[in-house]
Amino acid sequence: MYARKILPILFACTLAFCSCQEKKADYFEREAKEYTEKHCPQQLDEFTRIDSIVYVKNDEAGELKLYYTLTLSDEARAEVMNKLSELGEENLRIVRNSVIYAKHKEAGVSFTYIYHDATLGDKIAEYHFTKKDYE
Repeated sequence: MYARKILPILFACTLAFCSCQEKKADYFEREAKEYTEKHCPQQLDEFTRIDSIVYVKNDEAGELKLYYTLTLSDEARAEVMNKLSELGEENLRIVRNSVIYAKHKEAGVSFTYIYHDATLGDKIAEYHFTKKDYE
């Protein structure tokens, strides 16, 4: 008798929770797409262009992928290649301190920064941060 009363309530709560999660994922996906359509590509400085932001739904909290292109001289390319760990640390600092990503972090979204070389077309670096990294 008790189980008959409690099971529908548990089912309703589970359904409500799942639909809220889906709505949040849809929101993140739409937000990334709208930003990309309105602002990308966008030159951020002399060397850096943001090409797109993509939210990827998955079984976990999802992943926000940020794609950048760097336009570098041979000398600047060598300097960047020598400072890749510093670039990764800076990206993590941005994720940790960014108010813009507050909802994403609250939901446990992972962040991936991907950098390509404009001249060579090669991937220069990729940094992936999970909730464990930015908390």
